[in-house]
Amino acid sequence: MKNLVKIEKLINNEQTMSSKEIAEIAGKLHKNVLAEIRLMEPAWEKITGLKFQLSEYTDTTGRKLPCYELTRRECLYVATKFNDEARAKLIVRWEELELDRRKPMSTLDILTLQVQLLHEQEKKMSEIDGRISNIEQRILTDPEFYAIPGYASLIGKRVNLKEAQVLGRKATKLCEELGIITDSIPDPRFGRVKTYPIEVLQEVFEEVE
Repeated sequence: MKNLVKIEKLINNEQTMSSKEIAEIAGKLHKNVLAEIRLMEPAWEKITGLKFQLSEYTDTTGRKLPCYELTRRECLYVATKFNDEARAKLIVRWEELELDRRKPMSTLDILTLQVQLLHEQEKKMSEIDGRISNIEQRILTDPEFYAIPGYASLIGKRVNLKEAQVLGRKATKLCEELGIITDSIPDPRFGRVKTYPIEVLQEVFEEVE
């Protein structure tokens, strides 16, 4: 799926090329192209007052990794570090993109891109809501008490709904055995969720590591 920046540029008929595509055309490793772009960005910003557009892509394993979306001018500036053959390939590719750009977009193409843009925006909002929920879980409860998702976020561990339910049952059982009273906090998805003392959560999470 194309990212928000690229979709918006396509709707506005602005052409860009990703650093990943640049690497493929130039026959370079993407990480090396990223390093070259970062080294060259300060000089570009000093002259133009603009930074390169940072974006992201999803690799074959589902990870979100950084990339850049460069305009033709930015791309050719970066290509000054490439060899003659790589620069020639980039110039040819840009000519192909320019020809495609001159073709007017159909109403169907525009609507398709707008639907993709809306989908990406909803996805971003969902991710933001999830982060806010985790923060609220940590703020609304006692500093030493956390909900399962809140504690997982605190220690940098990702748990899905099924895993959270299993961990919650274990934490509840351990609290009962130790005579510890659990608390609860509001949750936008489930109404209220239980919270547990950090010592109990540490023990429960250690069992699944």
